[in-house]
Amino acid sequence: MRWLLTLTLTMGAACGSGPDTPPVPASGKEALTTPYVAIQETLARDSIDGLSQLSARVVTAAEPVQGKTGIPEVVAGAGRVAVQDIDTARLAFLKMSMGLITYLKQNPGERADLEVVFCPMAFNNKGAHWVQRSGAIVNPYHGMMMLHCGDKVPWDKAPG
Repeated sequence: MRWLLTLTLTMGAACGSGPDTPPVPASGKEALTTPYVAIQETLARDSIDGLSQLSARVVTAAEPVQGKTGIPEVVAGAGRVAVQDIDTARLAFLKMSMGLITYLKQNPGERADLEVVFCPMAFNNKGAHWVQRSGAIVNPYHGMMMLHCGDKVPWDKAPG
């Protein structure tokens, strides 16, 4: 089943990338957080461009850490984020985010320059967390409408 997901996402990736999709490193290996953050930033721009390529890269980057806590949720969310409906993509991103937060809490060496943010208004005031680069809040759930809505959460207080 995982090979089918990888194949499907890879085929989508072959169709081109969005305007701001970061390139895959020449080594072919990249940190799991690199394509995840690119997805977060894409959704924050109210865009779905390049999500199929980025989600394929998440699945590939997750292969070396399969079996670690949180990774199944990251991969499952990545498999659903590459859709034509931004609301569905954002819901899938929530699943990815919760898995990634769990994983990064247990692997602090991989969270350099990353922080957790919580938007209490996301998903009809249910609230949602995500991981982003350190700096200004860039909300993937509300996008440009409420780009800077959210509160930074210390890693030790983050869910997971």
